[in-house]
Amino acid sequence: GTLPDRAIEKGIPAASTLAQMTVDKYVYGLPLHRQLDKYSKMGVRIPASTASNWLMQGWKTIEPLWKLLKEVVLSQKYLQVDETPIKVQDRGHKNNMHKGYMWLYHAPVDRLVLFDYRKNRDRSGPSELLAKFKGVIQTDGFGVYHSLFDQHPSIMLSFCMAHARRKFVEAEKYDQEAARYVVGQMRVLYALESSMREAGLSSEARAKLRQEQAIPILETLGNWLNKNLYAYPPKSPMGEAIAYAHSRWAGLSFYTLHGDMEIDNNLVENAVRPLAVGRKNYLFAGSHDAAHMTAAMYSFMASCKRNGVDEREWLSDIF
Repeated sequence: GTLPDRAIEKGIPAASTLAQMTVDKYVYGLPLHRQLDKYSKMGVRIPASTASNWLMQGWKTIEPLWKLLKEVVLSQKYLQVDETPIKVQDRGHKNNMHKGYMWLYHAPVDRLVLFDYRKNRDRSGPSELLAKFKGVIQTDGFGVYHSLFDQHPSIMLSFCMAHARRKFVEAEKYDQEAARYVVGQMRVLYALESSMREAGLSSEARAKLRQEQAIPILETLGNWLNKNLYAYPPKSPMGEAIAYAHSRWAGLSFYTLHGDMEIDNNLVENAVRPLAVGRKNYLFAGSHDAAHMTAAMYSFMASCKRNGVDEREWLSDIF
């Protein structure tokens, strides 16, 4: 019979095999050596260096697609951004290990996710990637995004309500009554979001309901923050929670202006989870090149998941 299509020119693995190895690693967090143990028990012995090379070559065949994904994500008008560390093997650093960062860019409207590997957490990575971006960036309160906003006038900043809420939850032990008041008001905001999601409302309908129901609550909360800004010691949990929310209040309320926007950054934070599992299981990327490949593969896998596409079938087709 005819041989199956090869994913790699002159390579041994069929497209389905390479797809399965990729999915096992980047969706299920199964390290390559454990995958190879599994093959070995079935009588197929594959050297680790060979398998690593297959994955790298597989990535090179679909690299143009990653560049296209990047273009599409950056053409959006609304992105959620987050960052998370990743260890990378590098002989030039202490213990031969470098702490790099994965920056995540999630486009909620088209449900696409872009992972971008950078060697550090400073603003150079997002500043370069977002140089031509025009629209809204939704983030946690990390300072890099403020400087990004100052640097690029075409970027508007929106913040994550979940981060602000968390600080008031932590402050409950300090002043239960005040903290519970704020958290209770935020609960009403979240209940509105939940009911709109369940009803499958259009972007226009969501914007209208937020104007009618969310804005009065946010105005009341904003006034409460103004009134209580200096009511607590600045270093106390409540003082810090109020200062955090007060200094970001315009950005925390920004989501009400657009029906497409989310109240928080939870969707992009959910996209980090497979990387967190992988990080625990295979600990580090073998090189900076491998970290770039890892970013691309996580981009594809996360985008498949957000769109309900079977990752293995999609990769088999692409390879």
